[in-house]
Amino acid sequence: MNDPFVQLDRSVISAKLKLRERGKEQGAAGLPPHDTATLDTVEADVAVEIGEHYSRAQIESANSIRTYDTRLGDLVLLSKLSSIGAEARRAVGDFKAEVVNCNNRLANSRAAITDSYRDLASFREENRLTRPAHAAPPAISTYGYILLAWFMETVMNAFLLRLNDDMGYLGGVIAAATVGAINVLASAFVGRMVWPRANVRDGLQRGLAWAGIAAWIVFVLVWNLLAAHFRDAKSAGAELPEQVALTLMGSGLDSIFSWGLLIAGVIFAVTAALAGYRMDDPYPGYGHATRRHDARCEDYAAEVERATQELKDIRDEGIDEATAVRERLEQQMAERNQILAAREAFSRRYVEYGDQLEQLANALLQDYRAANMAARSDPPPAHFKTAWTLKRHPLPLATPPEVAAGAVEQAEATLERAVAEIAAAFDAAISQFEPLDGLRRRLGDG
Repeated sequence: MNDPFVQLDRSVISAKLKLRERGKEQGAAGLPPHDTATLDTVEADVAVEIGEHYSRAQIESANSIRTYDTRLGDLVLLSKLSSIGAEARRAVGDFKAEVVNCNNRLANSRAAITDSYRDLASFREENRLTRPAHAAPPAISTYGYILLAWFMETVMNAFLLRLNDDMGYLGGVIAAATVGAINVLASAFVGRMVWPRANVRDGLQRGLAWAGIAAWIVFVLVWNLLAAHFRDAKSAGAELPEQVALTLMGSGLDSIFSWGLLIAGVIFAVTAALAGYRMDDPYPGYGHATRRHDARCEDYAAEVERATQELKDIRDEGIDEATAVRERLEQQMAERNQILAAREAFSRRYVEYGDQLEQLANALLQDYRAANMAARSDPPPAHFKTAWTLKRHPLPLATPPEVAAGAVEQAEATLERAVAEIAAAFDAAISQFEPLDGLRRRLGDG
């Protein structure tokens, strides 16, 4: 802002108003009369000149004071100290309410995971299982083994079954693919659905499973032996090798290649059955129960992590906001003190400037009066011995935000307590979120 307190030069103003010259003229003419009680024309010019400077300074100073007051009014936190405590308490209450909401959301998950632990423990107890469930390989791995077994059997058998086929290699591939598909798919089905039943505790189911396995062994031997006789019939050039193969059942094989076809078929059948058997835990239902339990555990862990992160975000946001308010309070309090000090200093300069102008005016009047008295023959007016007084205009009174003693410190202490309460509520909430290992220990499962 511009400095309104312009320093005036006495000699310049005296020369401008021609005080000495006009004093001699007035004195020689006996003016002003000795009984004059008011300022004459020349003295009035001095008063007007000084008064104009003072009026300009007063206007500019009032504008400056209003600027200071506007800056004081912008310190909104200082005018809302009483509401800071209420806001801090509201923030603490909101955080605790969110803790309750998180606990409510976790209650069902915690109950479900507790039931899941008990269900799994009951399953293991009923079936007398003491080992953990075997991890199931990826489905693509199991199906890949089965597909590979079928493909390898098809490739090997295609070379053995192409003999005397009207379609050549294509006919051999079709026959081999058909034989291999029946051999491998039936074995994979037995390995997946029948073989695991041999592990159950129920005697009837176990007996039926072993009967199914025995039937599968017979089927594999008969089917692959029939395929070997089919190859012998084709090798012999029979017109209907399928029917001839049936008549050859019970007789020996004619070629080592037919024996190779039989052995390869059995190997690939066993490979497919093993792949199906290992597709899941060998005890029926154990793998499914464990995966369902693991999925619930993962859901519960994710829910706990999500609730923890939500509370952590709210806690951090609340602490950051409280810290920011404390910093702004300190900043605004320091700024308030600076503004008030600057305003007070400016007001003092305004008063001092009025004193300077008054002294300057009396000095200028003295120049005029001295010249006047030296030139006149009669006594001067009595007011020549009286000092002129500047009519003062006070500046607007300061209206800073009311800040009671200790109010800022009290607000800061309230914010600090709020931060501590939020942190304590967060720690208490986290301790209520029972982790999986805690559930295991509590339920005696691990």
